[in-house]
Amino acid sequence: MIIGEIYTGTASKKRYYLQNELYDFLRKKYKKFYFINVNNIFNKKKLKISSLIYKKNIVHFNPKSISELNSFLKSNKIFLINNLSFKFSHTIYHYLVGRNNIFQISFSNIFHFSSYKNENWVHVGFVQKMRYLFEKKISLFVFRSLVILRIIKQIDILCIAQKNIFKKNASTYREKTFFIKKYKHIRAISVKLPFIQKHKGVSKKYITFIDSGIEHADILRRGHLINNEMVKNYFSFLRIYLKKLNKIFHKEIIICLHPSSNYQLYKKELNNFKIFKYKTEKYILNSDLILFHDSTAIFTAIFLHKKIISLKSNIMGDYLNTRRLFYSKPFSFVEHDIEQNLKIKKKLLNPELIKKKNNYNKIVKKNFFTDKDALPIRAVIDSEIQKFIRK
Repeated sequence: MIIGEIYTGTASKKRYYLQNELYDFLRKKYKKFYFINVNNIFNKKKLKISSLIYKKNIVHFNPKSISELNSFLKSNKIFLINNLSFKFSHTIYHYLVGRNNIFQISFSNIFHFSSYKNENWVHVGFVQKMRYLFEKKISLFVFRSLVILRIIKQIDILCIAQKNIFKKNASTYREKTFFIKKYKHIRAISVKLPFIQKHKGVSKKYITFIDSGIEHADILRRGHLINNEMVKNYFSFLRIYLKKLNKIFHKEIIICLHPSSNYQLYKKELNNFKIFKYKTEKYILNSDLILFHDSTAIFTAIFLHKKIISLKSNIMGDYLNTRRLFYSKPFSFVEHDIEQNLKIKKKLLNPELIKKKNNYNKIVKKNFFTDKDALPIRAVIDSEIQKFIRK
């Protein structure tokens, strides 16, 4: 039997990084775990070998054609994590998976806040709005129609950690409707807890900035074009701000890059600071103060009760600043606009940061299922695998 995940994209390391405990558990208990990446079937930008995860018992399968993927799916008994979207370009993959005796589970258990309307409609132009209707709404209608016609198979289970999203989905499943649901069942699961909670030692040696990527593709896709001058200005504002904090707090500044960020560019523009990739949680663990625009990694800092400042920059555009508010509003983080000449006084700032962090736990429990009221995704998947094996 094969246990794996089907996905598309070149960021295998990021995928592993976000769910490393789950993947490590599955590859060790069941001897092998497959990453089935369909990126190379239709995309001209082929998968780079350097982006793969090299871990014992992790197998990478990167089919070059539909027929190669279909042969693989037909010839194996498969338990599949399927978090592919329902857009038209993914329909063929849902169809192929549905033709075979494959158990499918989807899940959303990382800490995040989002809004389809704000991210895909409010802050985009006419062309992007039309693309949203086509890729999100019309494609979903077609997908559900194909489920009714039994051309595409329902995904067996959807697991959700965010309470309001689970409540919304649960209410629709109670309603009688002509449409067959995309999922057979939905379940509440515990949000993914940061693995660093296992560590006993927590230091306050650094100030860590969690990068969102000034040239991130999500920003560009929303129609916000960032030219070279804007990039230069952004780094100039950020550099001045970070140096100011370094002088006030007398702590070393660490920059943890987004996986998609250009390391050489950041190294050139911010050469006074240490810069790392894939070490975000390590440096959050050992920091006194965390700075960020928009990142799910901020929840590691929240669970460790770190002081947090939400950074605003108009250069980043309306889309990212809207996403930034998804996090800063519920937690009422202290906000600094890096494009302003701020007068920061440590004696005033520190008490405010400490007051804010005292409310972290209450806000998390209000918004997410935790281990106290729901099972973690690892336990849910393991239980379903055992049922699937016994069939």
